[in-house]
Amino acid sequence: MVDTASIIIAVVSLVGSLVAALFTGWISYYLDQAKQRKATTALIRKYRDPLTLAAYDLQSRIWGLLNSLLDYVEDAEKRENIYTYTAFLIGQYLSWTYILRRQAQFLRFSTEKTNQELNQILDSIKDQFSKDYASNRHSGEEDPLMLWRGQQMAIGELMTLQEEGGQLYCMGYAAFTEKYHHDPEFSKWFNPIKEGIDELVSARRKENHVITFRLRRLQHLLIDLVLLLDPYRVTIEKNAKAKVDPAADSCKCKDCPRRQKEKLTV
Repeated sequence: MVDTASIIIAVVSLVGSLVAALFTGWISYYLDQAKQRKATTALIRKYRDPLTLAAYDLQSRIWGLLNSLLDYVEDAEKRENIYTYTAFLIGQYLSWTYILRRQAQFLRFSTEKTNQELNQILDSIKDQFSKDYASNRHSGEEDPLMLWRGQQMAIGELMTLQEEGGQLYCMGYAAFTEKYHHDPEFSKWFNPIKEGIDELVSARRKENHVITFRLRRLQHLLIDLVLLLDPYRVTIEKNAKAKVDPAADSCKCKDCPRRQKEKLTV
């Protein structure tokens, strides 16, 4: 006959072993998560600032293109700045988003909601660049500065350099200017930007505002990205003022000025 005491001891020992194993597994999981959070924090500190600055600089340039910047296009020196620096700022933004995609851990923000918002804004900006409005409407309008997704990726790759230690970073403006003016294989990727500015200049003379709608939506989305990454750079209270006048009703930005105006008129 089986000894009852032996059975009880065996069961208690088994339960104890299971509890110990579960506790050890939980501790390992917790330590692994803590390690990942620490690594994520380091990556965020490393890449958040350059991406924020790139987005902020690009939205600022778009603001200028939609307001008075193109008034200086007849001045040779200022014209050079308008074309070359605009190409650089778009390339700089695409470079840092390319680097971000390469560093998958960077997307591990402190909350899932923030992670989702970041991906949504980045995808919306990419989508806004690549939409072929002229093809959809057969009108030739709202087409400037269209970059297919492949073109965006290629520009991001070309603008990205790598240090000996493997660190990725965006090339500076001086290096960009040199390649832009003397390397045809490099500069050809930026032709849609140059041609787009030409179209904006022509449309401005004709007072055609429809052609600027893509840029307006891009500027709105870039402001949203800056607000997400660095809420103190553009305060929520100034959000509506930071965004240029509304574009078409397909703008997907948060608190779009168009929707705010519609609420006021209801």
